[in-house]
Amino acid sequence: MIRYSGFPRRKQNGASAVELALILPILVAMTSAPLFVAIFYWHYTAAQKAAYDAARYLSTISEAEMRRPVLALAARDTAAAIVNAEIAELGFRNAPAKITFVCGAANYCDGIVSQALPPTITVGVHLVVRDTLFNQIDTGEFGWSITGTATVRYTGK
Repeated sequence: MIRYSGFPRRKQNGASAVELALILPILVAMTSAPLFVAIFYWHYTAAQKAAYDAARYLSTISEAEMRRPVLALAARDTAAAIVNAEIAELGFRNAPAKITFVCGAANYCDGIVSQALPPTITVGVHLVVRDTLFNQIDTGEFGWSITGTATVRYTGK
């Protein structure tokens, strides 16, 4: 019995390696965008939680601490340390966090000597995120900004 295939048989060794080499850059590009979005939201969640924890801490300091500038600044430094400790858990961020403190309407939590105590404490945490994982996403010269803000009612007595 003679077998006739019409075409001479060619060896297929290495064809799958060539196909993988052609498809792999596309797959990496397609997975880098969702991973960057996940990293972006991870940073946003961490900034939001850090701002809330710092605002919650500042809202519980006593009236005596709030009225003395030295103690108020020490409490503000402790709140900044809380933010920095929580942001440091992210591991691979590019720039330090910028932290803003607002006690009441226009006070920057540096000691309220004669005014009424603030009704609210607001803490803002500003981060910059860049694509350091794949370097595929164009985040611009300055990166993408994230701002987590928390406002808590002052409950200190």
